Amino acid sequence: MLKILVDNDWLDHEFIANYTSGFQEAINAVRDYDLDWAEKYTGVAKEKIFEAARLWGKAKTSFLLHARGIEHHTKGVDNVLSCINLVLATGRIGKPYCGYGTITGQGNGQGGREHGHKCDQLPGNRDITNPEHRQYIADVWGISEQELPGKGLTAYEQIEAIHRGEIKGLISICFNPLVSLPNNNYVREALEKLEFYMCIDSFLSETARYADIIMAGSLHEEEEGTVTTAEGRVVKINAAVTPPKNARKDGEILMELAGRLNEGDKFSFDSSEAIFNELRLASKGGTADYFGITYEKVVNNMGVFWPCPSLDHPGTPRLWEDRKFKTPDGKAHFNAVSFKPPSEVIDTDYPVVLTTGRVVSQYLSGTSTRRIGKLVDQYPEPLLEIHPELARRYNIRSGDIIRVKTRRGEAEFPAQVVETIRKDTVFIPYHWGGKHAANQLTIGNLDPISKIPEFKVCACQLIPTGEVASEKVKETAYQSHL
Repeated sequence: MLKILVDNDWLDHEFIANYTSGFQEAINAVRDYDLDWAEKYTGVAKEKIFEAARLWGKAKTSFLLHARGIEHHTKGVDNVLSCINLVLATGRIGKPYCGYGTITGQGNGQGGREHGHKCDQLPGNRDITNPEHRQYIADVWGISEQELPGKGLTAYEQIEAIHRGEIKGLISICFNPLVSLPNNNYVREALEKLEFYMCIDSFLSETARYADIIMAGSLHEEEEGTVTTAEGRVVKINAAVTPPKNARKDGEILMELAGRLNEGDKFSFDSSEAIFNELRLASKGGTADYFGITYEKVVNNMGVFWPCPSLDHPGTPRLWEDRKFKTPDGKAHFNAVSFKPPSEVIDTDYPVVLTTGRVVSQYLSGTSTRRIGKLVDQYPEPLLEIHPELARRYNIRSGDIIRVKTRRGEAEFPAQVVETIRKDTVFIPYHWGGKHAANQLTIGNLDPISKIPEFKVCACQLIPTGEVASEKVKETAYQSHL
């Protein structure tokens, strides 16, 4: 699409010249691609690719929005940079009805990423390897800079480190890697190798069954706090109910753990607002600056957009209106991106592409939604979506039980013949565990920069079993099937 924009001069030359760098290198990286090549690799008709580029290039305004799918590849960062290149080439940034954004998979995925959920990050989008950033946060927390850890391991890298014997103990909160991480037999082996594992969760997940200690935590409906939307608006969530019986608020659990580790003086918060006020200070001066955001201000304004650097600042509903980008040269950067194949491609032994993802009635690893009857009724078990042409090659009909085999494992799923999928690809949703887990099959290879696994592509075999699925699901969907 970038090449089509260039070939047809659907470009914002003034924006490119004055506010960006690296445009020529980005063009050079796609110079040899053509529509026939694009059709072959994407499975999308070349006429549709051209029309998409035309609609984008000639529009007066446009917004590029995507979810997690393009990131779940060993070239996920390149995929995202390719999208940003399209936005910059047409100057669709920093002005009304234009922009670029990503939809996170979790309710507060945006807010978490801004303040340290990533292992290379400190509050305010600060870099944990930057000496100035480290010193500022150390001063806020009243510790020496040397006490701050260095860059850590991402989730899947932690599983690999457990296998190497480098991690002996683990505490997790609201994390179900036995369902949500790829190659989950490898994940299971890691959990079994841990000398100690403590799980904090609101429900007994598949992963929690491997824990030495389980702490009953809280749902977001049971604890006050803030979340940040995909548009960068900080909003307040009020507790609707209290945790039942002996369950406790997650914040209370973490503070008591700190106290028992003789660090209670650093975790002596009497309310969620007090925690947020420390976050305001910790984020001050960062690119995701929350300092000027207070609970009162959030409530009175139906949310406040970051950055908001001072109490009298109204917030920033639209980034980059001043065309001053947070880069060393102050410009938005194009990136030269060339096509890379997935880490595992189809061959004669494994001739079909397997992709995984979500269905609308289930959420993440299904720990909560597989307990809700109406949602279970909508989609009680994972199905194997397959195109009619591919189904005919294997003599598959809807309802047939198909064994799907990859180099990591095999599992059986009822087929669902649909036309809304590529002819060389099958799809399985990942929200179930045990024998129904799609992630028994997926590959654990990571993007070299983001370290996100390649959930979306691996090679598989399809083996009809000769059996047909029962019209009535025999087991309730929330069972673990272990």
